[in-house]
Amino acid sequence: MNAHERFAAYLAGKPVDRAPVIEWAPWWHLTVQRWLGEGLPHEMANTEALQGYFGLDKCLQTSVVCRTAKTPHAAEYGSGIMKDEADYEALLPTLFPDPERLLSDGHFDWLKQTHERGDTLHFFTVEGFFWYPREMFGIEDHLYSFYDHPELLKRMAEDYTEWLIKVFHTVFSRHRFDFMSFAEDMSYNNGPMISKALFDEFLAPYYKRVIEVIHTYGIPVFIDSDGDITEAVDWYAEVGADGMFPLERQAGVDVSTYLDKQPSMAFIGHFDKMCMKFGEEAMRWEFERLLHSMRRGKLIASCDHQTPPDVSIDNYRIYVKLFYEYAAKVTHADETVLPCPVFSGDGQACNSKGD
Repeated sequence: MNAHERFAAYLAGKPVDRAPVIEWAPWWHLTVQRWLGEGLPHEMANTEALQGYFGLDKCLQTSVVCRTAKTPHAAEYGSGIMKDEADYEALLPTLFPDPERLLSDGHFDWLKQTHERGDTLHFFTVEGFFWYPREMFGIEDHLYSFYDHPELLKRMAEDYTEWLIKVFHTVFSRHRFDFMSFAEDMSYNNGPMISKALFDEFLAPYYKRVIEVIHTYGIPVFIDSDGDITEAVDWYAEVGADGMFPLERQAGVDVSTYLDKQPSMAFIGHFDKMCMKFGEEAMRWEFERLLHSMRRGKLIASCDHQTPPDVSIDNYRIYVKLFYEYAAKVTHADETVLPCPVFSGDGQACNSKGD
């Protein structure tokens, strides 16, 4: 099977030769710097080259935003570029670029060539309906805006929805991506940052409209949210999302719970990146923890975010070796899943014997 066939069959619960072996997120630049000092060739220090160097199924992202080069930048991380409707009116001429010009013909040619090669998954990313207004208002003002500027938030979501629908028709008519994601990050380690009532009023109606369009092209929709998504999984299932990632272990998430609650949804990630520095034994027990859920056909294991710089290149090579070993085990359901002595009783943290 090639990468596309394997990914689609795995999500559909059909037989596969093995599970996909992917990294959905690019490596942290500090990690790459470390590996360069440990023998990584300099010409391999980019995402696509690194994926090939380690022998992964390539998984590459194409992303677009509704801001342009003329849109002002926030003064610092977390701050915004608008305060009220007058500011939004002033910004409108710099927003929502022509969908026909978002991606070049050369980019579409590259998508086509790498797709036909068969070893590369492609996913398309846009900002979600929580992420986009946060970029506009800034983190704190955005949270206040649900109460201070509710009608403005809805107007912004409506404008963004209309633009996204044009983008999806334009882009997906030229290339069928393996999946797409909405960058959202609506949750933190204690759960969603807004209530279900606010989600239903300010996000859900717009998600339902755009996901319906995406599904007409046969493209699965994933929500990218860090933190504890235990409540949010159900919310996004209700609006038609097909899956979520990256399921960060440090936030206490548990994919088996999500598979029980939403068996039709798929998940990417959940491998605890914090255990990788401890070597083969810790990583093997982490794969053992995930194996039962992988065999259910809806968990595509992957690092639960970018590989941290405390992971040596040798340990990462061991990780990839183990990844392939356990990717092959999804077809061997008679094997026993062992308990994990490396983890604490609730599986929340990865502990070294030397700690």
